[in-house]
Amino acid sequence: MQSMSELIEPGRPVSPSTLGSAVYDRFEQDIDTMAVAVVAEDGTPVGLIERNAFMLKLASPYGRALYTRRPIDLLMDPDPIIADIGADVTQFTRDALSDRASALLKGFIVTENGRYIGVGSALSLLKIANDANVRHLRSVESELKARDQLLSVMSHEIRTPLNGVLSVAEIIDRELEQEALRPHVQAILNSGGLLLRLMNDSLDFFRGQGGILDLHEDSVNVAGLLADAGSLWKARAAQAGLVLELDYQGPDEVWALGDAIRIKQIFNNLIGNALKFSTDGTVRVTLRARADGYYVELTGEVADQGPGVPLDKLDTIFDPYAQTEAGRSHGGAGLGLAVCRQLAEKMSGQIRCESVLGEGARFIFDIVLFEVPAPVVEVEEAAVEIAAAGLHILIADDNATNRFVAESLCKIAGCTCESVEDGAQALAVLRTTAFDLVLMDIMMPVMDGITAVRAIRTDPALRHLPVIALTANGDPKDAQSYMAAGMNAVVEKPIRPEYLFAAMQAVMEEMGAQGEAYACSAA
Repeated sequence: MQSMSELIEPGRPVSPSTLGSAVYDRFEQDIDTMAVAVVAEDGTPVGLIERNAFMLKLASPYGRALYTRRPIDLLMDPDPIIADIGADVTQFTRDALSDRASALLKGFIVTENGRYIGVGSALSLLKIANDANVRHLRSVESELKARDQLLSVMSHEIRTPLNGVLSVAEIIDRELEQEALRPHVQAILNSGGLLLRLMNDSLDFFRGQGGILDLHEDSVNVAGLLADAGSLWKARAAQAGLVLELDYQGPDEVWALGDAIRIKQIFNNLIGNALKFSTDGTVRVTLRARADGYYVELTGEVADQGPGVPLDKLDTIFDPYAQTEAGRSHGGAGLGLAVCRQLAEKMSGQIRCESVLGEGARFIFDIVLFEVPAPVVEVEEAAVEIAAAGLHILIADDNATNRFVAESLCKIAGCTCESVEDGAQALAVLRTTAFDLVLMDIMMPVMDGITAVRAIRTDPALRHLPVIALTANGDPKDAQSYMAAGMNAVVEKPIRPEYLFAAMQAVMEEMGAQGEAYACSAA
């Protein structure tokens, strides 16, 4: 609690009989004095003289003649605002602004046990309020920074063991010959996938609450948003005995400025919910796009034939931790829809739900993006399709399970590989052995992945070597910083085999020739 003592300007008071000329001289000699208290012989304040009001009266016709030779009690404000020194500054300011805002601008008198101590001004109130705001802002910034660091650590520490669980299960599922065991592997994948989604929703929700949920805008092929969502969920829908219908309504070649990852995240959360709550029937996903001048209006819709949302829950279904009975029975933290709302509002849009109990629910979101020209893509006359098979790959990761996962995936892709435990070891091996590609973890002891890739980019013999970051940090802004440091691509952990293979394919195609090694031989 801030005290009034912080506001006191201990100016010498005057008595009621003091002549106006003496007060005028006081103001002239001390230009910083904004108000002078008028105090009785027993120390009780009886009035206040505010500089501007006093000077205006003296400046009026015959002002000097009328007031300089008369006692000051004829010019003072006989009813000034008076505050006890023990009063709380915030409460005092709130009460004064509510009851006597204009009087507060003239200043106020501070007393202790009814006796004069000093005067205060509106300027001093503003200064102390500003100082408090600065302290509060610094405290909030510090808390946000600490929260962001905590979220990053949580993401990394949870994703690292989860990478081992899910990636190994994916490998087993691909190579499994005993069909009787497949349901057990699918149970691991489904449970691990639910845990991953819960973690991602929680991290995004708390980032949104802290104002650190960022958008990374780029040109987006609008029609491609729906196609990507379909490719991700169609197999899952078929596995659940459901039909996933995709319906795009709009121009085939319209591009907009937006964050494709976040838009697809809304779709993914809504589709995931629809598949979770539907036992049969169809999940229909619609994306409508309408170009309107400089803008593209997008409306996304996901409709299911599940249990629906009770009428009394429609207004709160997007609140954090809000769940229907069906939602609680299926598990989850109740954050997915809250994240959808955060993302829609972050893009200056909105999201809503329409439902008929027992017949299903429709979730609809609307966002407006700037229309942009389609990016220019240079097509080489003789494009050569390059496969990942046959590459010799270096894996750098300090976690033995992660190395095992990466090695297994490389073998599945038809590649050979070697492994090291940190960036320093990676650099040493690269300078003696030829490799086509590096899979580089970010957080490693001795030398981390960022330091290692920067060293690679400054080494004339290694600077063209393609490097893919394998990271347990799930924040999109982290991926951008890794690319800026010199990575060619970023793959999140837990590693999905198809994502890693696609990244390897894209990177090698970008390099222009399969199997070209950029390591120097030993001197």
